[in-house]
Amino acid sequence: MARGAWAIAVPVVLLSCLFGLTMEVRAAGPSLSILSPVNDQVVGNGTPVTVHFAVSNFALVQPGRVGQTVNPTEGHVDMYVDGAYSRLLTRVEPISLSLESGPHLIRLQLVQSNGSLLTPDVSASVRVLTTHGPAVGTPTIAIVWPKPAAETGHDVYFAVVVTNFTFVDAHGQPNAPNEGHLQIVLNGVIQEPRAYDLGFIVDMPDGDNTVTARLVNNDNTPLSPDASTSVTFHIAGATNPIGSEQLTGSVSGILAVILVVLLIRRRKAVARFSDQKDRTS
Repeated sequence: MARGAWAIAVPVVLLSCLFGLTMEVRAAGPSLSILSPVNDQVVGNGTPVTVHFAVSNFALVQPGRVGQTVNPTEGHVDMYVDGAYSRLLTRVEPISLSLESGPHLIRLQLVQSNGSLLTPDVSASVRVLTTHGPAVGTPTIAIVWPKPAAETGHDVYFAVVVTNFTFVDAHGQPNAPNEGHLQIVLNGVIQEPRAYDLGFIVDMPDGDNTVTARLVNNDNTPLSPDASTSVTFHIAGATNPIGSEQLTGSVSGILAVILVVLLIRRRKAVARFSDQKDRTS
Protein backbone atom coordinates (compact mmCIF):
# COMPACT_ATOMS: atom_id res chain seq x y z
CA MET A 1 0.00 0.00 0.00
CA ALA A 2 1.29 3.45 -0.89
CA ARG A 3 2.29 5.92 1.79
CA GLY A 4 -0.59 8.24 0.86
CA ALA A 5 -3.10 5.41 1.22
CA TRP A 6 -1.75 4.64 4.72
CA ALA A 7 -2.09 8.33 5.64
CA ILE A 8 -5.79 8.21 4.73
CA ALA A 9 -6.54 4.75 6.17
CA VAL A 10 -5.14 5.39 9.68
CA PRO A 11 -7.38 8.41 10.49
CA VAL A 12 -10.38 6.56 9.11
CA VAL A 13 -9.71 3.58 11.39
CA LEU A 14 -9.20 5.82 14.40
CA LEU A 15 -12.42 7.70 13.68
CA SER A 16 -14.29 4.45 13.30
CA CYS A 17 -13.05 3.21 16.69
CA LEU A 18 -13.88 6.51 18.36
CA PHE A 19 -17.33 6.56 16.76
CA GLY A 20 -17.95 2.98 17.91
CA LEU A 21 -16.98 3.79 21.49
CA THR A 22 -19.19 6.87 21.47
CA MET A 23 -22.14 4.86 20.21
CA GLU A 24 -21.54 2.21 22.91
CA VAL A 25 -21.59 4.83 25.71
CA ARG A 26 -24.75 6.40 24.35
CA ALA A 27 -26.43 2.97 24.12
CA ALA A 28 -25.84 2.17 27.81
CA GLY A 29 -29.24 2.43 29.50
CA PRO A 30 -30.35 2.56 33.15
CA SER A 31 -29.38 -0.34 35.37
CA LEU A 32 -30.38 -1.50 38.86
CA SER A 33 -28.79 -4.16 41.06
CA ILE A 34 -29.25 -5.46 44.61
CA LEU A 35 -25.87 -5.75 46.31
CA SER A 36 -27.08 -7.41 49.52
CA PRO A 37 -28.55 -9.60 50.84
CA VAL A 38 -27.60 -12.39 48.46
CA ASN A 39 -30.16 -14.78 47.07
CA ASP A 40 -31.58 -17.28 49.63
CA GLN A 41 -29.67 -15.68 52.50
CA VAL A 42 -30.89 -16.56 56.01
CA VAL A 43 -31.30 -13.52 58.28
CA GLY A 44 -31.37 -14.71 61.89
CA ASN A 45 -32.21 -13.62 65.44
CA GLY A 46 -35.24 -11.60 64.35
CA THR A 47 -33.06 -8.81 62.97
CA PRO A 48 -34.33 -6.57 60.14
CA VAL A 49 -33.27 -7.27 56.57
CA THR A 50 -31.01 -4.50 55.27
CA VAL A 51 -31.13 -4.02 51.50
CA HIS A 52 -28.22 -2.36 49.69
CA PHE A 53 -28.70 -1.49 46.01
CA ALA A 54 -27.02 0.43 43.20
CA VAL A 55 -28.40 2.49 40.30
CA SER A 56 -26.50 3.70 37.23
CA ASN A 57 -27.36 5.82 34.19
CA PHE A 58 -30.53 6.94 35.91
CA ALA A 59 -31.20 9.99 38.08
CA LEU A 60 -33.35 9.50 41.17
CA VAL A 61 -35.68 12.45 41.70
CA GLN A 62 -38.69 13.24 43.83
CA PRO A 63 -41.91 12.88 41.81
CA GLY A 64 -44.53 15.62 41.67
CA ARG A 65 -42.19 18.61 41.32
CA VAL A 66 -43.55 21.77 39.67
CA GLY A 67 -42.79 21.80 35.96
CA GLN A 68 -41.45 18.24 36.03
CA THR A 69 -41.37 16.47 32.68
CA VAL A 70 -41.27 12.74 32.03
CA ASN A 71 -37.77 11.60 31.15
CA PRO A 72 -36.70 7.98 30.56
CA THR A 73 -33.39 8.63 32.35
CA GLU A 74 -34.84 9.90 35.62
CA GLY A 75 -37.48 8.85 38.13
CA HIS A 76 -37.52 6.75 41.29
CA VAL A 77 -37.36 3.19 42.62
CA ASP A 78 -40.46 1.26 43.64
CA MET A 79 -39.97 -1.45 46.28
CA TYR A 80 -42.19 -4.53 46.55
CA VAL A 81 -42.13 -7.17 49.31
CA ASP A 82 -43.85 -10.47 48.59
CA GLY A 83 -45.66 -8.86 45.66
CA ALA A 84 -47.11 -6.00 47.72
CA TYR A 85 -46.02 -2.39 47.21
CA SER A 86 -43.76 -1.30 50.08
CA ARG A 87 -42.29 2.16 49.46
CA LEU A 88 -40.89 4.75 47.03
CA LEU A 89 -37.14 5.38 47.02
CA THR A 90 -35.44 8.53 45.75
CA ARG A 91 -31.99 7.99 47.27
CA VAL A 92 -29.46 5.18 47.04
CA GLU A 93 -29.12 4.25 50.70
CA PRO A 94 -29.59 1.11 52.83
CA ILE A 95 -33.22 0.13 53.45
CA SER A 96 -34.21 -1.69 56.66
CA LEU A 97 -37.16 -4.10 56.50
CA SER A 98 -38.74 -5.73 59.56
CA LEU A 99 -40.16 -9.00 58.25
CA GLU A 100 -41.99 -11.90 59.85
CA SER A 101 -40.28 -15.29 59.99
CA GLY A 102 -40.34 -17.22 56.73
CA PRO A 103 -39.40 -16.80 53.06
CA HIS A 104 -39.73 -13.41 51.38
CA LEU A 105 -39.21 -11.94 47.92
CA ILE A 106 -37.89 -8.36 47.69
CA ARG A 107 -38.11 -6.61 44.29
CA LEU A 108 -36.87 -3.18 43.19
CA GLN A 109 -38.01 -1.53 39.96
CA LEU A 110 -37.02 1.69 38.19
CA VAL A 111 -39.95 3.85 37.07
CA GLN A 112 -40.27 7.27 35.49
CA SER A 113 -41.44 10.32 37.43
CA ASN A 114 -45.06 9.69 36.47
CA GLY A 115 -44.89 6.08 37.66
CA SER A 116 -44.71 4.50 34.19
CA LEU A 117 -42.33 1.60 33.63
CA LEU A 118 -39.14 1.86 31.62
CA THR A 119 -38.86 0.11 28.28
CA PRO A 120 -37.32 -2.39 28.57
CA ASP A 121 -38.16 -3.08 32.24
CA VAL A 122 -35.33 -2.46 34.71
CA SER A 123 -35.75 -4.36 37.98
CA ALA A 124 -33.91 -6.63 40.41
CA SER A 125 -35.12 -9.10 43.04
CA VAL A 126 -33.73 -11.25 45.84
CA ARG A 127 -35.11 -14.09 47.99
CA VAL A 128 -34.41 -14.11 51.73
CA LEU A 129 -35.39 -16.33 54.64
CA THR A 130 -35.90 -14.69 58.04
CA THR A 131 -36.04 -16.38 61.42
CA HIS A 132 -36.10 -15.59 65.13
CA GLY A 133 -33.54 -18.35 65.59
CA PRO A 134 -29.84 -18.17 64.75
CA ALA A 135 -28.95 -18.11 61.06
CA VAL A 136 -26.53 -21.02 61.44
CA GLY A 137 -26.05 -23.95 63.79
CA THR A 138 -27.72 -27.30 64.52
CA PRO A 139 -30.38 -27.27 67.27
CA THR A 140 -29.91 -29.54 70.30
CA ILE A 141 -32.04 -30.29 73.34
CA ALA A 142 -31.35 -31.79 76.78
CA ILE A 143 -33.70 -32.52 79.70
CA VAL A 144 -32.58 -30.75 82.87
CA TRP A 145 -35.33 -32.15 85.10
CA PRO A 146 -36.50 -34.74 85.95
CA LYS A 147 -33.29 -36.70 86.14
CA PRO A 148 -33.18 -40.31 84.95
CA ALA A 149 -34.62 -42.74 87.57
CA ALA A 150 -35.68 -39.83 89.79
CA GLU A 151 -38.59 -40.50 92.19
CA THR A 152 -41.14 -37.73 92.41
CA GLY A 153 -44.77 -36.88 93.02
CA HIS A 154 -47.64 -36.85 90.56
CA ASP A 155 -47.13 -33.22 89.53
CA VAL A 156 -43.73 -33.07 87.87
CA TYR A 157 -41.67 -29.96 87.18
CA PHE A 158 -40.24 -30.30 83.69
CA ALA A 159 -37.37 -28.29 82.20
CA VAL A 160 -35.17 -28.48 79.12
CA VAL A 161 -32.21 -26.55 77.76
CA VAL A 162 -31.75 -25.92 74.03
CA THR A 163 -28.99 -24.54 71.81
CA ASN A 164 -29.21 -22.95 68.35
CA PHE A 165 -33.01 -22.76 68.63
CA THR A 166 -35.59 -20.13 69.59
CA PHE A 167 -39.10 -20.79 70.90
CA VAL A 168 -41.89 -18.79 69.25
CA ASP A 169 -45.66 -18.62 69.48
CA ALA A 170 -46.96 -22.17 69.17
CA HIS A 171 -49.63 -21.32 66.58
CA GLY A 172 -49.83 -19.63 63.19
CA GLN A 173 -46.20 -19.05 62.32
CA PRO A 174 -44.68 -20.12 58.97
CA ASN A 175 -41.73 -22.49 59.13
CA ALA A 176 -38.30 -20.89 59.51
CA PRO A 177 -34.84 -22.27 60.33
CA ASN A 178 -33.94 -22.89 63.97
CA GLU A 179 -37.22 -21.70 65.47
CA GLY A 180 -40.38 -23.48 66.54
CA HIS A 181 -41.93 -25.23 69.53
CA LEU A 182 -41.31 -27.85 72.19
CA GLN A 183 -43.30 -31.05 71.75
CA ILE A 184 -43.75 -33.28 74.81
CA VAL A 185 -44.57 -36.97 74.39
CA LEU A 186 -45.76 -38.53 77.67
CA ASN A 187 -45.76 -42.33 77.63
CA GLY A 188 -46.28 -42.27 73.85
CA VAL A 189 -49.05 -39.62 73.91
CA ILE A 190 -48.27 -36.29 72.21
CA GLN A 191 -49.10 -33.25 74.32
CA GLU A 192 -49.96 -29.72 73.18
CA PRO A 193 -46.96 -27.85 71.70
CA ARG A 194 -45.24 -25.37 74.02
CA ALA A 195 -43.43 -22.11 73.32
CA TYR A 196 -41.31 -22.24 76.51
CA ASP A 197 -38.68 -24.49 78.04
CA LEU A 198 -40.21 -25.29 81.44
CA GLY A 199 -43.52 -26.06 83.12
CA PHE A 200 -45.50 -28.66 85.05
CA ILE A 201 -46.91 -32.00 83.97
CA VAL A 202 -49.75 -32.74 86.39
CA ASP A 203 -51.56 -35.87 87.52
CA MET A 204 -49.02 -38.32 86.21
CA PRO A 205 -49.76 -42.01 86.86
CA ASP A 206 -47.98 -44.12 89.45
CA GLY A 207 -44.95 -46.13 88.42
CA ASP A 208 -42.36 -45.56 85.71
CA ASN A 209 -43.06 -42.81 83.19
CA THR A 210 -41.14 -41.88 80.05
CA VAL A 211 -41.17 -38.36 78.67
CA THR A 212 -39.71 -37.41 75.28
CA ALA A 213 -38.91 -33.80 74.52
CA ARG A 214 -38.65 -32.94 70.82
CA LEU A 215 -37.98 -29.70 68.98
CA VAL A 216 -40.42 -29.17 66.11
CA ASN A 217 -41.01 -26.66 63.35
CA ASN A 218 -43.79 -24.11 63.53
CA ASP A 219 -46.13 -26.57 61.78
CA ASN A 220 -45.22 -29.20 64.42
CA THR A 221 -43.18 -31.36 62.04
CA PRO A 222 -39.88 -32.74 63.43
CA LEU A 223 -36.65 -30.97 62.64
CA SER A 224 -34.19 -32.50 60.20
CA PRO A 225 -32.00 -33.87 61.65
CA ASP A 226 -34.22 -34.84 64.58
CA ALA A 227 -33.59 -33.05 67.88
CA SER A 228 -35.12 -35.02 70.74
CA THR A 229 -34.26 -36.67 74.03
CA SER A 230 -36.05 -38.88 76.57
CA VAL A 231 -36.00 -39.57 80.30
CA THR A 232 -37.64 -42.27 82.44
CA PHE A 233 -38.50 -41.54 86.09
CA HIS A 234 -40.70 -43.01 88.81
CA ILE A 235 -43.93 -41.65 90.30
CA ALA A 236 -44.38 -42.86 93.87
CA GLY A 237 -48.02 -43.32 94.87
CA ALA A 238 -49.17 -41.68 98.12
CA THR A 239 -49.43 -44.27 100.93
CA ASN A 240 -51.65 -41.97 102.98
CA PRO A 241 -54.21 -40.08 100.84
CA ILE A 242 -55.24 -37.88 103.77
CA GLY A 243 -51.64 -36.93 104.41
CA SER A 244 -51.19 -36.16 100.71
CA GLU A 245 -54.24 -33.87 100.74
CA GLN A 246 -52.96 -32.12 103.85
CA LEU A 247 -49.60 -31.59 102.17
CA THR A 248 -51.27 -30.14 99.06
CA GLY A 249 -53.33 -27.82 101.26
CA SER A 250 -50.24 -26.70 103.14
CA VAL A 251 -48.40 -25.92 99.91
CA SER A 252 -51.39 -23.93 98.66
CA GLY A 253 -51.47 -21.98 101.92
CA ILE A 254 -47.78 -21.17 101.67
CA LEU A 255 -48.19 -19.95 98.10
CA ALA A 256 -51.11 -17.76 99.17
CA VAL A 257 -49.01 -16.22 101.97
CA ILE A 258 -46.15 -15.53 99.56
CA LEU A 259 -48.55 -13.83 97.16
CA VAL A 260 -49.93 -11.60 99.93
CA VAL A 261 -46.41 -10.64 101.04
CA LEU A 262 -45.43 -9.74 97.46
CA LEU A 263 -48.54 -7.57 97.08
CA ILE A 264 -47.80 -5.77 100.36
CA ARG A 265 -44.20 -5.14 99.30
CA ARG A 266 -45.36 -3.79 95.97
CA ARG A 267 -47.78 -1.36 97.63
CA LYS A 268 -45.05 -0.17 99.99
CA ALA A 269 -42.68 0.37 97.07
CA VAL A 270 -45.31 2.38 95.19
CA ALA A 271 -45.95 4.47 98.31
CA ARG A 272 -42.23 5.20 98.76
CA PHE A 273 -41.93 6.20 95.14
CA SER A 274 -44.92 8.55 95.48
CA ASP A 275 -43.43 10.13 98.63
CA GLN A 276 -40.09 10.69 96.91
CA LYS A 277 -41.84 12.24 93.93
CA ASP A 278 -43.82 14.60 96.18
CA ARG A 279 -40.62 15.72 97.96
CA THR A 280 -38.88 16.50 94.72
CA SER A 281 -41.90 18.40 93.33
